[in-house]
Amino acid sequence: MFRPFGGKPENLGDLGRIDALIRARFDIRADDIVLVAADAVDRPGFPPFETNITFWKGDARYKLKIFKPISEVSDQDIPVKWLLPALIDDGEGECC
Repeated sequence: MFRPFGGKPENLGDLGRIDALIRARFDIRADDIVLVAADAVDRPGFPPFETNITFWKGDARYKLKIFKPISEVSDQDIPVKWLLPALIDDGEGECC
């Protein structure tokens, strides 16, 4: 079992809420991993915070970036289930 590590204590409820949203939307099993991170962004033209979600379904890894702080992420920000193949993380497109 994983538990939140680091971060702001006020974000813990939102981390669990987003974990539950991802699990429900994509039918993620309890023994698969969902990682949710709130990251500050300092690039021009980007919002100051973004939410990065990485999750596994079986052996496949998926990534999702939402350009909102975790406290503002809702179920409407999570893609519909049939878009799951578009979220697969094959390692392409990573920088540095």
